[in-house]
Amino acid sequence: LANGTEYAVDNADFVIGSYRPFFKQRLYFNRQLNCRVRDFSQIYPRPDADNLGFSIVSQGSNNPFHVLMTDIIPDSELTSHTVYFPRWRYVPGRGAGAGSRDRALPLGAESSELKRVSNINSDALAQFRAQYDDRTITEDDLFYYTYGVLHSPQWRETFANDLAKAPARIPMAASGDDFRAFVAAGRQLADLHVNYETVEPWPLQEYWVHGWDAAAPGAYRVEKMSYAGRRPNLDTSRIIYNAGITLAGIPEAAHEYQLGSRSALDWLIDRYQVRTHKASGITNDPNDWCAEHDNPRYILDLVKRVTTVSVRTVEIVKALPAV
Repeated sequence: LANGTEYAVDNADFVIGSYRPFFKQRLYFNRQLNCRVRDFSQIYPRPDADNLGFSIVSQGSNNPFHVLMTDIIPDSELTSHTVYFPRWRYVPGRGAGAGSRDRALPLGAESSELKRVSNINSDALAQFRAQYDDRTITEDDLFYYTYGVLHSPQWRETFANDLAKAPARIPMAASGDDFRAFVAAGRQLADLHVNYETVEPWPLQEYWVHGWDAAAPGAYRVEKMSYAGRRPNLDTSRIIYNAGITLAGIPEAAHEYQLGSRSALDWLIDRYQVRTHKASGITNDPNDWCAEHDNPRYILDLVKRVTTVSVRTVEIVKALPAV
């Protein structure tokens, strides 16, 4: 600003990012205006780049260990300070060979110029195949196996002290059957956590104030959701959605799915509210997302869908084999 430098906005650099768990937000992904883009120009070089990755809470965090998969750029503070582990990276296609993983990739590079390279270590793949005498184990299997193991309560508890100080280490399962069980669980968890907007909504009851018109403008508008009751006696089976709608019948198991110090539903209540930034006067209104997608029930149905995600996650985690 002091030098009079002007930046032109490039509409091609607007993408969708994961700002907080189950909360998408538009991101202007541009080196000129982003403090740190890290390696995300190689991970998600274009909005249509096909990739997956999981954010792990970094060592030194005061939050309990947790992990979450996304298929879009996550914020570095997705839940707390996190480190992202992608399945793939994209490198320049022409002459991409030894050392290509360290080459900078310009934002907005054409997909025809890019080569997708696996991030799975070939030595690790060979070790797992040898361990279980199974040549059919694939790189994708290792990726989803890792996601499954990272959810193991036994593993988290056993290595809690280590995880607070050092990067996570992934053990080998006790048997080939257990390995396949972790792979299957990792795939199921990834599908739930990435595709949360399309899972079957949990059948929560909708209680409407008498006379509240579902067809009226703003009938589904959210200002700030909350659990019923008052602290310390909150009724977490019910969410006051707005002045006219209450959602009831939330299973207790839904609150067992924790991402750090909050449940997935806690994250929804925290993020899906209207906020005005005092210094700038800018209002962040999640109802705008509903309007843009012509879906006034988006937030209400999202509460139901994330309830399903939470309950199913708990069921899958409880069925994991012992490490």
